[in-house]
Amino acid sequence: MRFLTAEESKVWCGGVVPLSGEGKPQPPINERHHARCDIPASFTRLTWFCQHLERCLQPRDACLLWVTGWGIWGSSENLHLYYRVRQSYGDLRLLSEAPGHLFLSYEAADLVTFLQIGILCGWDMHLLPAAGHARAFVSHDEYVEFASDDKNPTLVTDFSAPLLKPAPAGPGAPSA
Repeated sequence: MRFLTAEESKVWCGGVVPLSGEGKPQPPINERHHARCDIPASFTRLTWFCQHLERCLQPRDACLLWVTGWGIWGSSENLHLYYRVRQSYGDLRLLSEAPGHLFLSYEAADLVTFLQIGILCGWDMHLLPAAGHARAFVSHDEYVEFASDDKNPTLVTDFSAPLLKPAPAGPGAPSA
């Protein structure tokens, strides 16, 4: 795992991921194959959710987790936890100095850990796999935008299907 500056993260995107005027990735809301799903409200499902999101971004050789927004919900941030985990990888820089987190394919558990911390801290994060089959934006407003390219539309269904809540049955509900 490596930590990248914002400039290094832009270079890593290599023109494949559209960047905003601020030089940050644009959320994948205009993609043809796209889904928006809420992050589970129960903290007991957060680890499963992060593992699910990581698996749906496969296959890949590497994945960039680029934190583009922090300090939004300051009272929710556990910067002590974040920096202690980051320091365990030998990096002492601040998040503002190196907001990119590059994970190789065998570092899936590390990606899940940093993703989970970012969600708990209420950060905006982009997940950008090297293969480019799919990508995701995790919002501080507790939802995920997930999109795939035209050759892999089933990745969107694979991501969203377990997250969709079935309609409640009861009076006035349509019958089968």
